Amino acid sequence: MENTEKQSRRIKTAERVFGLVELIQDLDGATFTELSDHVEVSDSTLYNYLETLSHIGYLSQDEGEYELSLQFLDRGVHAQNRFPVLSKSRPNLKQLADETDSAVWLLVEEHGKAVYLAQELGERSIETHERLGKHEYMHCLASGKAMLAFSPEEHVQWVVDEHGLPQKTSESISTIEELETELETIREQGYAINEHETAHGVSAIAAPIVVDGEARGAIAIAEPTARIEQNSYRQELIDLVTTATNEIELKLAYE
Repeated sequence: MENTEKQSRRIKTAERVFGLVELIQDLDGATFTELSDHVEVSDSTLYNYLETLSHIGYLSQDEGEYELSLQFLDRGVHAQNRFPVLSKSRPNLKQLADETDSAVWLLVEEHGKAVYLAQELGERSIETHERLGKHEYMHCLASGKAMLAFSPEEHVQWVVDEHGLPQKTSESISTIEELETELETIREQGYAINEHETAHGVSAIAAPIVVDGEARGAIAIAEPTARIEQNSYRQELIDLVTTATNEIELKLAYE
């Protein structure tokens, strides 16, 4: 009943406008004709949407292609800075990147997905498809699993009900039973590992940032799987990331 009431209160025009914004991003810029092929509105309605977004500064045009403007950067930075964990984590992210020469990410949860909030890159950082602001399914990320492990059971169930357990690779968790078993292990050991679960050949080790029993975020170190499979190096990364998150927890709790 509650979901039905929420759906009835949705404004279709707003959904279409933001769907158009997401489409332009997904297409990395597009012409009117390209957009018309993807949306289920009349050309006149599409034109009005595009002209309105351009007029208020959220779209720009370059040689006939519509692109998202830097207005979104302004809004994004504002949204990013409302998470207190960001400022407390920056020195630790830099230190971890320097110590491991790897890509180090701070992630938080929003609307049941893990969001890449900040990063630092070491000299041996690997290229991945991750980017600041990207929203990803939690069950296939080390950081996402780390946050879920320290969340209430009913919240974990809501995340699964809301987003499902889609398989990014054949190694991704695909059932609630698998997820519950994995989360129990993570709670016991205090960290999470992702091996091939989002992309083959790429792995990560993550630890949650937990304050007053609430997961405020997670720190993840991304590495080629071949490096993490080396037991001594894996343990070194575990020690580094758990130490970093403990320090951040103390800052959030007492500063």
